[in-house]
Order: sequence, then C-alpha cells, then structure tokens
Amino acid sequence: MSTAFLSQYGPWALVTGASSGIGEEFARQLAAKGLNLVLVARRADRMQALAEQLSQQYPIETRVISLDLTDPNFLSTLTPQVEDIEIGLLVNNAGMMLNGPIHKVDLRRHQQLLALNCEAPLMLAHYYGKAMRARKQGGIIFTSSVSAFMSVPYMSHYAASKAYVLSLAESMSYEMRDANVAVQALCPGYTETEMTAGIKGNIKMMTPTEVVKESLDNLGSKFTVINGANNRRQVWMMRKLFSRKRALEMVGKMMKKN
Repeated sequence: MSTAFLSQYGPWALVTGASSGIGEEFARQLAAKGLNLVLVARRADRMQALAEQLSQQYPIETRVISLDLTDPNFLSTLTPQVEDIEIGLLVNNAGMMLNGPIHKVDLRRHQQLLALNCEAPLMLAHYYGKAMRARKQGGIIFTSSVSAFMSVPYMSHYAASKAYVLSLAESMSYEMRDANVAVQALCPGYTETEMTAGIKGNIKMMTPTEVVKESLDNLGSKFTVINGANNRRQVWMMRKLFSRKRALEMVGKMMKKN
C-alpha cells in the first residue's frame, strides 16, 4: 500500500468501464494501493464479483453501480449514490470501438460512441474536477489511445473520439496543475481486452496489467503516457518522419490488410 498515493488520490476512486479489461485492472491495482472503489459499468454481476474479491483481499470498501453512460441523464443517477463520499481519483476508462468504413456502420452506433467516448468523460471530469480543484487535491485519468495521434481509416470515428480525449486531458492538465490536481491522458496501443478480441493479424498486444501500472506509476509526473516502447516509437515516427498524407496512406494500407 502506498501511503503517499492514498493521501493524494484517496480515499475513493471512481472507475468507469470497470467490468473488464483495463477498467478491471485499474480497480485491482488501485485496491492494492488502498483506495476504496466505486465501480461503474453496465454489467453488475461482473463488478459485484470483482468487488467482493477485492474487499476480501484488501482492507477497502466498494460500491457497485450498474449504469449506461450513453444515457444523457446518467450523471443524475450516479451522483446521489456517491454524494456521501469523497472521490479523489476519477478514471474515465469506459469506451467502445467501431470497425469498418464509417458509412457502413449505423448512425445510432456512432452516436453511442460519441456519448460514451467523449460526452461521458467530459461530464464526469467537469463534475468531479470542480470538487477536486476546490479541495486542491486529486487526479483524473482519461483512457485515450495511440490512435489519437493519427488518422486511422476503418476505425475513423474511434480514432477521432480518442483525439478529442487526448486534447481534453492534456489541456486540463495545464488548467488544473495550479490546484494540485493531476490529469493524465493514457494512450495504450493494442491491449488484450474484450474490445480487441476480434482483431485479426499478427499484432503484438500489451496486457492490461502493463498498461495500468505504467499509468499509475506516472500519475502526477506525466500528463501523457504512451504505453510501450514500440507504441512510443510508432507515434514518434508518424508525427516526426512522415507528412500527414504519408502517415494516412501507411496506416490506411495496414488497417485495410488487417
């Protein structure tokens, strides 16, 4: 248990998308650091099992809230259930991905992606960021993606949503630093989660454990965390060595092949 981490980001962490993947791993590693947990996602059964396991393993409290973050009124459902506790760390992790040419995906699905990937993180960061700023303490993590740094054909709307999150997080990190509130844009590449389970091709994936550890190890010191040396190299090359047109062509061919 890290006393310094708990003092800065405790006593409670709210983690969205906590029923699997990176969100579940955030819950595990934050519990190990001694933070109480509010787990938010749609699948209550998975979160309840995780909460019971972690509360038995560590001396923490947990709350499970089954919630659809694409509902425009989700905040009014969430906040009364946690108004008696202090959220010191917000992990905006919930998200969805759409694959294929943008015009072949139903518009309603694009609207859901926009609500989950962009609107919900904004609403939560706005609400809890004000409280953290008033206390002059806390942290906010946004799960973005390496795709935020480039245009990605066949994942066009997903990449655009993550570019929004990246820009929002980086800008907020500047605005909030004078209030002792750490804001981080976490930018994983391909990671072993439910979201990437159907992706084909010879792609080496990171584990959620690696991704989350790097995020938490750098919270408060780096406002942008690109996970893994290969991903950092890829982003550097796409931004420094190639024009946007050339990068678009390269990524487009790779995505079409995979």
